[in-house]
Amino acid sequence: MSHKIEHILSCAMNILKESGAQGLTMRRVADSAGMRLSNVQYYFKTKELLLGALLDGFLVDYAKSMHLLSLPDDYSTEKKLCHLTFYILNDIENSDCAVVFKEIWAIAVRNNLVKESINTYYNKLYKMLYKELEKAAANNCQPQQLDKAVAILLPFIEGYCITFSNIRISTKILSEQLANILCKLLQ
Repeated sequence: MSHKIEHILSCAMNILKESGAQGLTMRRVADSAGMRLSNVQYYFKTKELLLGALLDGFLVDYAKSMHLLSLPDDYSTEKKLCHLTFYILNDIENSDCAVVFKEIWAIAVRNNLVKESINTYYNKLYKMLYKELEKAAANNCQPQQLDKAVAILLPFIEGYCITFSNIRISTKILSEQLANILCKLLQ
C-alpha cells in the first residue's frame, strides 16, 4: 500500500473517531490529508470506497495479529480457545475498531454500498475465525461444528465491540466462559 493511501486512510480514521459519520466527507479527508479533493478521489473515487478500504485495513491488521498468535500444540482445546478468545476480546478493548465500527454501521443503515462492504468484511472475518477455531479444535472436529462455533463467536465479538465498556466481568473470566461454550460446540 502506498504512503499516500495509508495517509488518506489514517486521516479518514481520525475524522471518524473525532467527528463521527456526519463529519466524514471526502473534502474533509482531503483537507486533513493536506491534499486536493481530486487527489483523494484519484485513490478513492467515493466515500463508500474509502470506507471499504478502512474495513479491509481492519481485516488485514486483524489477520496479521491473528497470524502472530500462536496456539501451542500441547494446550488442550479449551486452553487454546481461552487463549484465542482472550486475545480477541483484549484486542477489541485496546483498538479503535469499536469507535470506528459504530460510525460505519451508522452509515451502512442508509447506504447500500457501505452495507455491501460490511457484508464482505463479515464474510472474510467469518472465514478467518473459522480457520483460527479449526486450529484450536480437536482433529476430529466436523465442519458443521466449526460453523456453529463461528456463528456464536462472530456476533459475540461485534456485540462486545459495542458493549465492552459496560460489562462488569473481567476479560479473563469472560474469555474463559466463552472458550467453555465454544469447546462444547466443537466436541
